[in-house]
Amino acid sequence: MSQFERDLREALRHREPPSGFADKVLARSCESVTRHTARPWLAVAAALVLVMGGVIFVQQQRQHAEDEKAKEQLMVALRITGSKLRNVQARLSTIQQRAVERQSNP
Repeated sequence: MSQFERDLREALRHREPPSGFADKVLARSCESVTRHTARPWLAVAAALVLVMGGVIFVQQQRQHAEDEKAKEQLMVALRITGSKLRNVQARLSTIQQRAVERQSNP
């Protein structure tokens, strides 16, 4: 038998618990139950914080989506406006060239 096996056998050997061990365990378990049930408001508060955080997160996501949609609409409107302005500028340039040609050819 190797040293490891001997150490393992020794570690797993049955030993009697110290006196009063059962009473200490029971006292701690009762103490633990009392401690956890004494503050139910803490669990309620934590749940409220989580719910409110979730609501705020969803609202922010919706607002972000609306902002992105408005941005896209603005970009489309600016593209259309730019296109119309280029058309008007081209027409004005044509009119101006005709006026210059008329003045130079009386």
